[in-house]
Amino acid sequence: MAVALAAPPVPRPDAGTARAASAARFPLVAVLALAAAKTALQLSVAGRYGWHRDELYYVDAGRHLDLGYVDFPPLTPLLSRVATAVFGDSLVGLRSLSALAGAAVVVVVALLARELGGGRGAQVFAAFLGATCPVLLGADAMFQTVPFDQLSWAVLALLSVRALSDGSRARWLAVGLAAGVALQTKYTVALLLVGLAAGLVVTATGRRQLRTPGPWLAGAAALVIVAPNLWWQARHGWASLDFFSGGEGYEPGETGPGQYLGELLLLVGPAFLLLSAAGWRLLARDRRWSPLAVAAAVVLAGFLVTGGKSYYAAPIAFLLYGAGAVAASRWRWPARWSVVGGALVTLLVAGPFILPLAGERSMVERELYELREDYAEQVGWPELAAEVAGAVRALPAAERASAAVLASNYGEAGAVERFGGDDMPPVVSAHVSHRFWVTDDDRTARTLVVVGHPRSWLAPRCADLAQVGTVTNDAGVPNEEAGGPVFRCRLPGTLADLWPDVLATR
Repeated sequence: MAVALAAPPVPRPDAGTARAASAARFPLVAVLALAAAKTALQLSVAGRYGWHRDELYYVDAGRHLDLGYVDFPPLTPLLSRVATAVFGDSLVGLRSLSALAGAAVVVVVALLARELGGGRGAQVFAAFLGATCPVLLGADAMFQTVPFDQLSWAVLALLSVRALSDGSRARWLAVGLAAGVALQTKYTVALLLVGLAAGLVVTATGRRQLRTPGPWLAGAAALVIVAPNLWWQARHGWASLDFFSGGEGYEPGETGPGQYLGELLLLVGPAFLLLSAAGWRLLARDRRWSPLAVAAAVVLAGFLVTGGKSYYAAPIAFLLYGAGAVAASRWRWPARWSVVGGALVTLLVAGPFILPLAGERSMVERELYELREDYAEQVGWPELAAEVAGAVRALPAAERASAAVLASNYGEAGAVERFGGDDMPPVVSAHVSHRFWVTDDDRTARTLVVVGHPRSWLAPRCADLAQVGTVTNDAGVPNEEAGGPVFRCRLPGTLADLWPDVLATR
């Protein structure tokens, strides 16, 4: 009688072994090559066209490190302080941090594709999507909160995928720590966290996770990290809530639905639209990742309903790129190559609007600043500071000793601080966070050199008022400051007496 011998069972690798094997398959060289190419492109044009008003503000904020600011959390000023310590006053040095943040996003998007089950081809494809994404390239051209915000969204997506995969406390703790850091970078990430919470509540996978300590541990960790900023807000009358609800000229809900959707399509990349939709479908159909599909939908709909700016929602694309690259691995090659071709065509056509590829003269002649306002905000600051500095130096020595420069906004204040010279008197402004940096000694000034405030406001408040200059810019760009007057104002008292009126203008 024959005896059938059963084959011994093949042992299945445990999660750690599978993860190690996946890591070994990661196409590190190809992904780093794409990240390096993107970084090299960014750095090659990082010196154009000059300092943006926001960059001047962040560097000023870095000189006044605090636990909070009116219109952004404290991480970006801290990074500007680091850049200044390492690179001095180099604009390229400052912007190199943004370029490096963008390079990190490229790597994280590839890692997302791996965690979602994509092979080497999908991972390289995901890295390509990140490296050619218009919103990433455009944001990384300047030092601002956005590049670091985009990186925090990508990292949060990656860590959330990992936490949903195994539900371990360590994975969820990592999500919480990343969420806390993200909230210290830009407040708009809160909607992603709300979306993730909603996904945990409305999906079966999410509810199973909520029955474990992991998500609650994540929430506690995030709260601990953000607590110092909340303490600052409480001490300063919840200044950020006041600002984002319409204070100081900020216009909440200013983007209409059509504008929001159209801009979002351009920022994410028209060639990537179907791929992003395929990525969302993959997340929605796989029960493991369904909470992330809900989170993505909440982000896109939430900013649409509230009138948020399109670039607030754009970082959700990195999650969809990672998932879309996995979905596209099942497509035929012509379909995948059409995405690659479409991305390259987008860069060729829209490149000068995404990156400062054109020289300054060409940018002005082609009026590219009309289509990307950031370009107009990067010219004229040295000229403005020179005009103000000239007015200060024209004051008699005794009068100069009790003078101050009064600027109407943070760009003007930052420009005088950056380009005015070491002999400038105190530069004061009541615009957003600047009002918290004005000291009692600054308020003893009896003579003001004023930029940005109109004659009609100054005339009844000055004992003697004279226009002593006019702001110009060598590029000839008609930006917000061009053609503005510079005044000398001799006060009947001191700046302390005028300060309540200055605060009322913010």
